[in-house]
Amino acid sequence: MRKFSIIVFCLLISMAIAACSGPCKRGAGSQATGDAAKVGGVAITMSELDDAASGQLQKVQTQIYQIKKRTLDNLVEEKLLESAAAKVGKSKDEYVKSEVDEKVEDPSEKEVKALYEARKGKFKQPFEEVKGQLTAYLQQNRKSRARRDLISKLRTDANVEIILEPPRIEVEIDEAQILGDKNAKITLVEFSDYQCPFCKRVRPTIWRLLDEYKGKVNYVFMDFPLSFHREAKKAHEAARCAGDQGKYYEYNRKLFDNQKSLSVEELKKYAKQLNLDTNEFDKCLDSGKHAKTVEENMSKGVGAGVSGTPAFFINGIMLSGAQPHTAFKEVIEGELNR
Repeated sequence: MRKFSIIVFCLLISMAIAACSGPCKRGAGSQATGDAAKVGGVAITMSELDDAASGQLQKVQTQIYQIKKRTLDNLVEEKLLESAAAKVGKSKDEYVKSEVDEKVEDPSEKEVKALYEARKGKFKQPFEEVKGQLTAYLQQNRKSRARRDLISKLRTDANVEIILEPPRIEVEIDEAQILGDKNAKITLVEFSDYQCPFCKRVRPTIWRLLDEYKGKVNYVFMDFPLSFHREAKKAHEAARCAGDQGKYYEYNRKLFDNQKSLSVEELKKYAKQLNLDTNEFDKCLDSGKHAKTVEENMSKGVGAGVSGTPAFFINGIMLSGAQPHTAFKEVIEGELNR
């Protein structure tokens, strides 16, 4: 374990050096100011290497933070339970048993049967054969929820302060695509692909967050069409053509609603449905007017460590994949309380 800790520490230090910019200065004689290799007498500098690897290193840095944060949360939980248990003269296990296990009621047969009926398509066995399994599932869910509620209360009472800071990645955004209050405290940036099923899956969460945190969170959709989604790039260009007529996000929603129909012919049909000037739209799309902008956005994503979609940055804090509402909420609340 000690060996692993040393390795992680060294890796963090090396990444901190690689990410150093602006007022940060490397020490004299540091390898980071020299050459990484020479090819036929031509040097590849450490600075070039750092720039070329910055996206991958930023992603690794985020992964290390996530590991440390999960571990820290577990340590905080242990400390809270131990402290609460000591106050009532119990061991941690005894305290959890009395405050969680013994307070959770067993599910009734009616509740178990309701779960079976709701998921009947997943079971080939009759109810009696899976009754015990379903009962245990409901019990565990209730205990997990009760434990989370207990920890939440203990955290509030103990005034827990998390000092560990997440790595932040500066993302150059397209200010013209900001949805919401431009002066909002939090900017939610998404690198996305109109043909990505996971990107579509997270749409309800995004719209829910913007409604829930109206005035506090703004949103920027950034182009990141994946190479194996053959119709995606043109769809991203089409959305920007719609944006020229002031209907970028209306068209954005239309594309996700029709994710499996993104041929150029269909893209032009959606413009008509949104009452756009179709002559201007068709001219824009056919000319490839926004192709370069889409490619530039993809480069920005790669530079920020994006390798798949969807990828989110909440005030520079990376969140990858179609995460649940709670994952976004945790980061947003943390930023609002800073």
